[in-house]
Amino acid sequence: MSIAPNATRGAPIRPHEASFTSCPIGTSTTLHGVAGEIDAANASDLSDYVDANLEDAGKLILDLRELTFFGTQGFSVLHRINVTCSRRGVTLVVVSGSEVDRILRICDPAGGLPVARSLEAAINAAASPPPTHLRLVPRG
Repeated sequence: MSIAPNATRGAPIRPHEASFTSCPIGTSTTLHGVAGEIDAANASDLSDYVDANLEDAGKLILDLRELTFFGTQGFSVLHRINVTCSRRGVTLVVVSGSEVDRILRICDPAGGLPVARSLEAAINAAASPPPTHLRLVPRG
């Protein structure tokens, strides 16, 4: 698989801001890249961006390696994105970086989020058979 040359570029990054990019990989996989900082002030922007750009993607790779700061609100947003993808039947793989790893060690020690350490590993994980998605089960 190759990354399409016509990737959408985000706006220049200022301190305490994030930039979002998106490009297709193959026919059913979309790569979203995030650079800059994710904190309480802009965490919902990440969720909104992913929601607005999921469209017909069957697989989503969320590349967070270029983040220079990732606060605890970022984890809440990752969880929300994971649930959204699960509801829509979209396979999600997060490519973490050092800032994201720091929060995941605290907030997700059991490794509940689908995380890969490299883009290549994420592409391979996304190409694997789909995992069982979360489903709400009515009580009793």
